[in-house]
Amino acid sequence: MKKITVLLFALMAFAFAIQVNAQPAKAPMNSKIFDDLPSGFTQLGGTSIYYSVTQREASGPGVQTGISLLGKINNQYYSSTYESNGFLGLFPRAGAGFIAAFQVNGGTAAYLNAATGTSSGGVTMTARIEPQGEVAALITYSLKNNNSQPVTVNAGVWGDIMIGNNDNAPLEPLKNSQETVYGIKMKYSNNANAPLLCMLFGEGVTGVVSSADNYWFGYYYNNYSASQMAGNYSTNIENYMQEGGGYDCGLGFCWKNREIGAGETLELSYVVSVGEIEYEEPFVPGDDRFEYNVEAFDIPEWNDFEVAHPAHVWGYYEHPYGQHGYIEYMVDGTRGEWTRIPTELTSGENFDLPFDMFFDPEVTTTHTLKLRFNDGLDNTEDMDASLSWADVRSIDINGFEDRVYNGEPQIFDVTIGDENLTFGENGEYINPGDYSFAIEGAFEENTIGVNEVEFSILKAQSDVQVTIPDDVEYDGLAHGATVVSNVGADPIITYINAATGEVLTEAPIEIGVYVVIVEIPENEFYYGMEPTSFGQFEIYAQVTGVTEINVDNKVNNEWYTIDGHRVVAPTAPGIYINNGKKYIVK
Repeated sequence: MKKITVLLFALMAFAFAIQVNAQPAKAPMNSKIFDDLPSGFTQLGGTSIYYSVTQREASGPGVQTGISLLGKINNQYYSSTYESNGFLGLFPRAGAGFIAAFQVNGGTAAYLNAATGTSSGGVTMTARIEPQGEVAALITYSLKNNNSQPVTVNAGVWGDIMIGNNDNAPLEPLKNSQETVYGIKMKYSNNANAPLLCMLFGEGVTGVVSSADNYWFGYYYNNYSASQMAGNYSTNIENYMQEGGGYDCGLGFCWKNREIGAGETLELSYVVSVGEIEYEEPFVPGDDRFEYNVEAFDIPEWNDFEVAHPAHVWGYYEHPYGQHGYIEYMVDGTRGEWTRIPTELTSGENFDLPFDMFFDPEVTTTHTLKLRFNDGLDNTEDMDASLSWADVRSIDINGFEDRVYNGEPQIFDVTIGDENLTFGENGEYINPGDYSFAIEGAFEENTIGVNEVEFSILKAQSDVQVTIPDDVEYDGLAHGATVVSNVGADPIITYINAATGEVLTEAPIEIGVYVVIVEIPENEFYYGMEPTSFGQFEIYAQVTGVTEINVDNKVNNEWYTIDGHRVVAPTAPGIYINNGKKYIVK
């Protein structure tokens, strides 16, 4: 953890302007680092800032009543602005402070008396100072329109910057990750832990209710008249926006063209922070100022990628100069998008922020949740607290396969990842059907998802053995086929009279030629068999009592039925006798 001692002043930036003026003389300077607190200064709440709102001698604007600030650093009091050393340098003062001015409807600009307030153009401007964080002051200007009509005002702040006894410390703008200027900083020296002055006035700075429209820095004696302070900057001046130091520096910032309705009040503010600050660079405070943890809740739908998975991050957050912040999260990182938890972190308070995660179903190896801190100015820093879950879909499951029902338990030797397991010994895979085996992510084991393998036990195919009776002489008895099946259920046997097409469901008795048809209905264990012909057999007539008749060796062309009746010719299926021979007519 780095230890950085900081003086911070809050401002915001947009356009730039400054004006060259004749340089006023500055009295010889003694050290402005005091071992004892100078008289007239009061500690601001519990912060390391001490302030005075009194009329002091200021180089530039003349004698005005501004807000003078000191920062207690390493048990010494550092000035933040220049003031002369008094008579013969014997009574050094602690800084003229920050001077303000305002202008109404383009009229004559007026300096602010920060102690009593100032009225000009029907508008009264007052100042107040409040603690913010541990090392910060929030300075607010209130402009009350006492007119019966709206007015347009410009207002600004000027300071002859001096950190301790360094009146030439370098200035440079503070920019966020989007390259937007939100303030100005000045460092006491090039040492890593040297006091740092930051003036913050931009969008997103906690306490700044309306960001400034313009700023400048350069030689201290520029842009210090009331009109210039109110935003009429000159840019053609010495050391204009020159970084790197080496000159006696000053700065200013302003709010332009703000309309105030009749009887209404406009507030403009900036933050000044002075003191010792310890934090992890660049944005997240150290462990003693930023403690956090993150947890995902175990819910029944944890392995469902279609639903939100609730989580929360909780802890304690504190920023040295009271800057609020945010926590952002990213799940799986496939889109590179960060989602901000909308509730801001308030400096000096505990937090517990719920949020919902949606996992990317296309990710099959490891799902990750990442967190980062955002200081509200779009400066970000990754947080160490991140979670990850292995996706069980990436685990190979081998050994389950389709089988055919045989009435016995199906045993499967399966590998799941690197583990060998046996399934089915308890008889869970016997009957035909569609089965699935799944391993599910267990929240406690940091896994997620469902890995499912589908397989089937198929119905067996019905099989029969059919024995067809031999042709048999009519004996008045039933003659039928014998059927043996692997189904375990009675097959359906039918007989079709080949001559008449008559369908019999019982074994036939009468004389005729019969086709044997066997059918097996489908059941839960076997596929059925459609009606199928397995052959035919005949029950034929007895020929007893029929004699052969020969008359003069002449051909007898008469026909007789099997029972001896004479007919002209066969007219129906049956057995007939002609010339002593038996004929079967179908």
